[in-house]
Amino acid sequence: MIMKLNEEREEEEEEGEKHQPLSARVIKILVFYLAIGFLGWNFFNFIFSSNFCNIEEVIIQGNDCLSEDEIFFNSGIKFGENIFKLNLKKSINSLKKEPRIKEIEIKRVIPNKIVISLTEREAAAIIHIEEEYFFSTKEGMVLSKIDRPEEGFALPLISGLEINEIKIGEIIDKPEFRTALESINSAEVILPKKFCRVEILSPDDFMICNKDDTLKVRVNRPEVIINKENLLREALEKIEREKLLVEYIDIRFKDSLVIKLKK
Repeated sequence: MIMKLNEEREEEEEEGEKHQPLSARVIKILVFYLAIGFLGWNFFNFIFSSNFCNIEEVIIQGNDCLSEDEIFFNSGIKFGENIFKLNLKKSINSLKKEPRIKEIEIKRVIPNKIVISLTEREAAAIIHIEEEYFFSTKEGMVLSKIDRPEEGFALPLISGLEINEIKIGEIIDKPEFRTALESINSAEVILPKKFCRVEILSPDDFMICNKDDTLKVRVNRPEVIINKENLLREALEKIEREKLLVEYIDIRFKDSLVIKLKK
């Protein structure tokens, strides 16, 4: 009996709601959304104005050559700035101006951390232009200017490029640059740690040299070095065995090798 009365009462309430004037129902809906909006406004106002969400820590990942101070400064991020007011796109674009940065990602970590993750471009060669030296990628992008490299530097030194001006961030599009780099890298494959420098004599003529210029190999294409590996090894053995004074070894000729002796 009680259950029946309750059911009847609920049905009466539902019927009552259905028969409420339209204006009353509209007012209820408006009141509901106004309450939601008020709470939302207060929530976002708290987030954007409270010290709780101010940047207190910046974590930098993936940097090997660039210092954390350089990255932080170029990002334009400031400690104490509200984390939600930080313009991520602006910071990313600012960091992309640095040639050494290949890829960059910046994330907010609520409530007060920023994580900067980057991938650096790797230097593959040192370019010598007149009296200046520059780091370059294998694609020819100029990364930075450096002082005169010390002896025993791990990267090959390329000289003889005919360039009037070189700018940081630009790409050297001369084909002889890549040929020179590929040639000395090919020589490194068959004779590790023997050569450290390549001089561009012309777009199809290169001289690969060791540290003290006592061993020089003249070549026109990098694949020739690999193809004539055995001939080159035999020539080096002959030079050492007979104590020959050699100006350079020439491997530009088809199916042959020439040892040019000093006069």
